Amino acid sequence: MLSLATIRKRWASFLGTFVALGLGVTILAMTALVLTSAEPEVPRRYAGTQVVVQSPGVDQSDGTFTPSKPWSQQRTAELLRALGGVPGVAKAVPDRAFYAQAVIDGKPVADPGSELRGHAWSSAAFGPEQLVAGSAPTGDRQVVVDASLGLAPGSPVTLLTVTGPAAYTVSGTVKSASFYVSDSAAEALAPGVRVIGLVTAPGADVSAVAGAAAAAVGGDGKVLHGDALAELEAKSAEKTRWIGMQILIAMAGLTAFVSIFVVASTFAFAIVQRRREFGLLRTIGATPRQIKRMMYSESLAVGVAAGLTGVLLGALLAPALGSLMVEGGLEPAGFTVRFQALPLLGSFSLGLVVAMLGVWSASRRAARIAPLEALREATVEHRPMTRGRWIAGGVFTALGLGLVAVAADSESDSMINNALYAAMALIVGLTLFAPAVIPLIVRLVWWPLSGLRGATSMVARESSLTAVRRTASTAAPVLVTVGFAVLIAGLFQMKATGYALEETVKQEATSVVTAQGTPGLSDAAVAAVPGGASLLPTQLYAGGTDHVGAVGMSDTAFQKARTRMTVSAGSLDGLKGENTMVVKASTASWLGWTTGRSVPVTFEDGRSVDVKVVAEITDNSSTSSVLLTTGTVRAHDPSALTSVVYTAGTTSPSTLAPLGAQSLSTAEYASRTNSEDDDLVQIFLIILIGMSLGYTCLAIANTLLMATAERAADFAVLRLSGATRRQVLRIVASESALAVGIGTTLGLLIAVVTLLGIRSGLSSQLGTNVNLNLPWSTMALTIGVCLALALVSSVLPARMALRRTSARVAV
Repeated sequence: MLSLATIRKRWASFLGTFVALGLGVTILAMTALVLTSAEPEVPRRYAGTQVVVQSPGVDQSDGTFTPSKPWSQQRTAELLRALGGVPGVAKAVPDRAFYAQAVIDGKPVADPGSELRGHAWSSAAFGPEQLVAGSAPTGDRQVVVDASLGLAPGSPVTLLTVTGPAAYTVSGTVKSASFYVSDSAAEALAPGVRVIGLVTAPGADVSAVAGAAAAAVGGDGKVLHGDALAELEAKSAEKTRWIGMQILIAMAGLTAFVSIFVVASTFAFAIVQRRREFGLLRTIGATPRQIKRMMYSESLAVGVAAGLTGVLLGALLAPALGSLMVEGGLEPAGFTVRFQALPLLGSFSLGLVVAMLGVWSASRRAARIAPLEALREATVEHRPMTRGRWIAGGVFTALGLGLVAVAADSESDSMINNALYAAMALIVGLTLFAPAVIPLIVRLVWWPLSGLRGATSMVARESSLTAVRRTASTAAPVLVTVGFAVLIAGLFQMKATGYALEETVKQEATSVVTAQGTPGLSDAAVAAVPGGASLLPTQLYAGGTDHVGAVGMSDTAFQKARTRMTVSAGSLDGLKGENTMVVKASTASWLGWTTGRSVPVTFEDGRSVDVKVVAEITDNSSTSSVLLTTGTVRAHDPSALTSVVYTAGTTSPSTLAPLGAQSLSTAEYASRTNSEDDDLVQIFLIILIGMSLGYTCLAIANTLLMATAERAADFAVLRLSGATRRQVLRIVASESALAVGIGTTLGLLIAVVTLLGIRSGLSSQLGTNVNLNLPWSTMALTIGVCLALALVSSVLPARMALRRTSARVAV
């Protein structure tokens, strides 16, 4: 009863906790509903197929979302004969997929991303696709296209494939984004097969067909039917969905963490304001355990109310979040949110756990208040730093500085991770040290202004020094947000710039030819850049489920890059012709490959070939695990597209545009982040920074509203002492601006120190100067919002308090 009475009396003090928990439960409920609704779906192309055989899968623990190991042409023919004889199967059809994109008015249209839209006409039965007009393709230069392109049967059309633009004739149209060519033409473009669809006879027993098909393929494939057909989802779509899930999980984790932070800071600041109240309770016989129980009861009551509100809002807003995920490309079209009781119940329960964790530290501090100490002590905090706070702050700060040093000498990937850990440790350390650091900063700020010292500035300075906890409670969330926002945005910019520069430095390029409106560069686009250094990525499959990424390097690219490679065994001169490769030392150790040995490798066409390891290089010599010649890659991977071409010259835009390419300077290329993954990462950053900023605004507003509401008597005394209303408001505004400035300074210090460590490490690794590109727009927005909210949250309540008569309030 006492807890409920306290909440009714001090409802303004609990408003911030209620909003923080309510918002947290709302986000948790939304993300939980979207996560439980996000499941793989059967691709539209296979909507009319009941039984499918998929080639053997590979290990996915490396997070690359590599497709299954393809069958060769010979093995595909054997499986077609075996599956065609299964009772109930009318026809077994291989699904051949290759890159195809229409060129209209001199420009490629409808960038397919990583999706392969070219197929053999026989696989149209999987849909099944119905001709809108015209007929099926028969010749090698006939194609069925999407009716939305507006091309009638008999019209000429240019298709961009891996070899370059090719002239075709439209034989028919369908309502599909795919391009269908004759089976013979598709076999030349996509010899490797990963899926064989079984067209069942009318009335066939699907389960019996699936069982017989499994016996026919043995261990060389996996039979899918029913709900298992969702495993046919493209790896690119699976990767996109996975990134979306990481964003949702990060949202949920950040929500829980910051909710605890806001609740803990609210109750911690409330302890300072309620010391006399707790002292009176101790005086009349309340035990420390009862004080703790009262605070837990207060938090539980607020948590239940906020949890119920959050669950209701989360259920209402979840469909809107699902729509945003679809628009952002993080969920497939047609994705809908399904309402389930378990995610909502879990979100409500987690909200209560957050409420209890947030009040834990504050309740322990309140229980330690002695009756006489609380009754004698003024509102001034004489000991803002406890022994435990000193120790914890020192440990986290030392850990952060150590990780900064470690990050500078780390590899590229571990460098980024170590830098993040370093910044997190430093943020926690400086947040703990804030009450001790703030007096020093306040004196340093006012020392240059000593000659201009007036009554207003003196009162603001002394108020900040005496109410250290209030200043620290306002500065701490600003420190966290500014440091977090600047660090993450700066890391992203530096990582994109550094990794883009890594190959341009090795290739000594002044310009880069890259894709524009296409997923990669065709052979024709590469040939349009004389003397260019090109990279042709592919995938290699070793024994069992092992696989490794490889890149085919042109002679120019290899000759320029080899000067920066460190050979640990063999000779780089051996990389020539077909079926030779250079391997990174870690990859060779993992797969058991040794220099001078020929090892069996399966390529994208499904053929297994013995490839000779001519040299091993150190891991920092190349970004790719295996280096091949472009001739080797093209001989076994007819669908591979070149990623970039590095050149020291320039190429005419009119030549590159019809080929889906563009020429950029190295500076432009390094700053570009327009790939699909980078767009998703940008969304990720915007969400996390936005949530962090939102919660920080809540913490600032809550702290200042609580503090200002309790200072009505102080304002009245100032008025009785001769201060005008404008002077009082100026004092309040100065205190708030000073707190935001302190948090900003400490946050920027942490972010810049960490970013400088990464800059030093990347520059050393790349052998060139990597610029420190601070995210000025993010920085300005974050600081501006924090400052504006701090001023509004302090000045408006102060203005309302000043409306009362000075004498009445002072009493």
